[in-house]
Amino acid sequence: MTLGWIESGEGVGTLQGWIEAGAASAKARDFRAASGHYLRALERDPRHPQALRGLAEAYRGLREAGRCLETWDRYLVLYPGDVSVQTRVGDACRRAGQLERAAAHYQAALHHDPRDRYALMGLGDLHQKAHRPEEALACWEQLLALAPGLLNIRTMAGNLCRRKLDFHRAEHHFREALALDPHNAHAVFGLADALRGQGRFEEAAPYWDEILETDPGNRQVLCRAGDCFTRLGRCDRAAALFRRALDSGYDRSALLGLAKVHLQLGAPAEAIRCYETILARNPEDARASLLLAQVPAAAGLEAGAAAPVHPEAADPA
Repeated sequence: MTLGWIESGEGVGTLQGWIEAGAASAKARDFRAASGHYLRALERDPRHPQALRGLAEAYRGLREAGRCLETWDRYLVLYPGDVSVQTRVGDACRRAGQLERAAAHYQAALHHDPRDRYALMGLGDLHQKAHRPEEALACWEQLLALAPGLLNIRTMAGNLCRRKLDFHRAEHHFREALALDPHNAHAVFGLADALRGQGRFEEAAPYWDEILETDPGNRQVLCRAGDCFTRLGRCDRAAALFRRALDSGYDRSALLGLAKVHLQLGAPAEAIRCYETILARNPEDARASLLLAQVPAAAGLEAGAAAPVHPEAADPA
């Protein structure tokens, strides 16, 4: 149906005519005209679903978010079982920062269809933003049971598990992600860290090597890989990684790691310098203070003597 049919007079004043005119105007991206046509249709039938949907989309095209949501609310009062609209409105509320309202729409969608993927995805995202990891994981794992090929959801689920220190569960998600994309950087890092968290350092090492090839300057990668190689007794490799992290400036994790390497190599004076560099930055650092106090007195330094800052541990100006 075209606007010409309306303008010819054949469809003027009919409900179907206004709806067809609204659809044609929307297709032409004349959303102002489309909204007018749909409003005329709703004067004839305030409950007409196609007119209400069209009007909401026209307001969205006009970037009138308030009117758009009001129209969708009006539609959902009449047709609450329309899952696609519930999730669409949930997405709109989420983008607008109306998180409680978004959650209500996603939950309404899932009430009518517990397998709706868009509602599960949106509700999982809301739970993650609200720092409710178990609820987010429940949504995402239910979603992954329906659609196991969602790589981004796999890696996000793995990262949530990793942050909860649930490393075994994280490993499962990252391995599934790597089955989809064998060289995905997020999944390689996640799997390496999940194995490290389980104390499986030998298994983790090749993954650290892989991620270091693609992201050689990432401090977090350098420090966690350094910790892995330290525990494997590969002290020279670990020290090189910690020093590389320090090349771009002060890094507490790198200094702690380097101190541990020095202690393993029998160089307590070097470890003391690392701890003192941390304490010069933050005298209240309880961990650095405790570790410094535990360094054996085999360094040949008097208690409390200040050691010069080693070049690789220096805090640049």
